[in-house]
Amino acid sequence: MGICDLVPGISGGTIAFITGIYERLIRAVKGFSFVLLRDFFSMAFNANKKTISAFRRSFQKIDIIFLITLGAGIGSALLLGSRVMEFLIEQYFAFTMSFFVGLIVASSKIIYDHIENHALKEQLFGLGGFLFGIGLAFIIPSQVQPSLWYLFAGGFLAISAMFLPGISGSFILLILGIYEFMLDVLHHITDKLTYFFVFLIGAGLGAFSISRIVSYLFDKHKNRTLYVLLGLVVGCLSIPLKRIYLQSNTEGLMHIGGLLMFFVIGIGLVMIVKRIAR
Repeated sequence: MGICDLVPGISGGTIAFITGIYERLIRAVKGFSFVLLRDFFSMAFNANKKTISAFRRSFQKIDIIFLITLGAGIGSALLLGSRVMEFLIEQYFAFTMSFFVGLIVASSKIIYDHIENHALKEQLFGLGGFLFGIGLAFIIPSQVQPSLWYLFAGGFLAISAMFLPGISGSFILLILGIYEFMLDVLHHITDKLTYFFVFLIGAGLGAFSISRIVSYLFDKHKNRTLYVLLGLVVGCLSIPLKRIYLQSNTEGLMHIGGLLMFFVIGIGLVMIVKRIAR
């Protein structure tokens, strides 16, 4: 999951689904609730057998050993892989972005496969998401000097990759223009702990909130939600495509051939992941 969270295209949530831990992850994250906080403070200010027992029951819903183990694996992959990704972005930007676009195009099929009703009124929600995604290419600049509040919002939104099929947290950071910035933070984490912890706090609050929002939307409006996501993913492809064009508009046919090759490799990789999932 950590390796895939570094790459804009394959969702860490997809890997959780493939490895059979997706539902356990949702349950564990939803275990962080206001009931847990209430039971904790009840125990802290009035410790007795009843309050301790209530807190123990609430705490067991978190599945804390599972989350610590999973978090350690994800964190290790992020820290070790950030150097590789930063090198690729700096030295082979257009080729790396082309590979990402191939991943994202193929991953959008995962979202489409989850849609059960393709009626016109449902598809209109997809059109709305598509237009919004294209609009982001003109609203958000390719280079952003993020404030702490912007990083907090980035962490809040990026964590949605754990709970949405086919959506990559790194792709959300790419849309927001802070993907390279966060790679640099991971690469020099000891010097940029403030940025890292602000992003982490946003991600934690996002996991608490988004897990519940997604559960509600999937229960009440699953097809419309997925169509909005599908349209948003396809529309937001305009952002990396715009950056590839700006970097490559003076290159020759050999360069274009390389871009197409890495685009196809990205599609092929997602097809392999889907085959494993089956």
